[in-house]
Amino acid sequence: MARRFLVVAVLAVAVLATGVAQPALAQQELGIRAVVNDEAISAYDLDQRLNLVIRTSSLPDNERVRREIAPRVVDSLVEEALQLQEAKRLNVVITPAEIQGALALIERQNKLPADGLEPYLKERGINMHTVKRQIEASLAWTAIVRRQLLRTVSVTDEDVDKALARIKETAGKPRVLVAEIFLAVDSPRDEAAAKRGAQQLFDQLRRGANFAEIARQFSQSASAERGGDLGWIVAGELDPELDKVLASLPKGATSTPIRTSTGFYILIVRDRREPATPKAGDTTVALRQVLLQLPAGAPPRAIESQKNLAETIRGSVRGCTDFGNVTKELGTGMSGDLGKLKLSELPDSLRNVVTNLDVGVPSAPVVGADSVRLLMVCDRQVPADEAAPKREEIQRRLTVQRLELRARRYLRDLRDAAFLDIRA
Repeated sequence: MARRFLVVAVLAVAVLATGVAQPALAQQELGIRAVVNDEAISAYDLDQRLNLVIRTSSLPDNERVRREIAPRVVDSLVEEALQLQEAKRLNVVITPAEIQGALALIERQNKLPADGLEPYLKERGINMHTVKRQIEASLAWTAIVRRQLLRTVSVTDEDVDKALARIKETAGKPRVLVAEIFLAVDSPRDEAAAKRGAQQLFDQLRRGANFAEIARQFSQSASAERGGDLGWIVAGELDPELDKVLASLPKGATSTPIRTSTGFYILIVRDRREPATPKAGDTTVALRQVLLQLPAGAPPRAIESQKNLAETIRGSVRGCTDFGNVTKELGTGMSGDLGKLKLSELPDSLRNVVTNLDVGVPSAPVVGADSVRLLMVCDRQVPADEAAPKREEIQRRLTVQRLELRARRYLRDLRDAAFLDIRA
């Protein structure tokens, strides 16, 4: 069974990191595959990371597979070296206790006994240092991004309002459970390599590779730590190019690489769900009323008088506070707060009025056999499945998206400024 070995990042900014530095003599003996500033990545480093990727992604272990994925793994090793070098420059230190805590988490996630990860890896030809270095780079990069970039990201109330408006527009549309693999194209020179890498990953997925593990090892999106999982989405939440593909992608299917303005995506539809038919009766409202009583057998003139009074009240109140004050001054003992009620619990005559009544707006007068009523909804709660995400959740999502973009640019700048010698 494939097991997961990528630690969860604190800020959900997943930038993949791989490899293990070996003594200089061993590197000379085993060959150098890349040089990153003054640090060498050996053939042994590459072989160890290939072992990890293959064992955890259900890839066949043969020369062709190793040759195909080696360039992506080398890129990850290079990025890891850059991340750790930047951590050293900024005095960001990951302690042995932090690494040990991450290892313990991996063991729990994979149902291994305490201290059972090292022998598990050893049986599969994987050096423990490979996983430790991957964890160290992931934790260090998360700390760097949080320290250097988080304060530069701003999400305004207007941004949240726009996101909520888009979500409201998609209410009632089918939902799709989606996962992604993303390879960024931050400059024209990245185009060919990203396109080739995306096609190679798609080919491996088509041959049976585990999508989640491929995403964890190679995706450059914040979703990588979750195996690429984006959760349930509706049309309009993703780029138009992705929406178009998802519209026709059946359950269980994986897309070919899709080019967007930011890079290449591979999507998988894990499930589809048609929108639940909303039941108006399940909606709960906090209801208040002003009740103006009528005498038994009230003549039309008396009814009209109370209706006129109700209309006067209706035109003078603004919101639930005003409405509550009026109930004390003009209403009978039956006026006031009716509590929280499901629409299904109301009589038909009142439910028809309340169902489409805006919060804080008094209803038209409702004439009954013994009274004239004004109703006001002070709160409305729809069933949980249909409720929009809270503002705090929307703000968190937007922050992560913007932080991820800046983190990619930060890493790209480090790469541009570095001395790199990547060998075939």
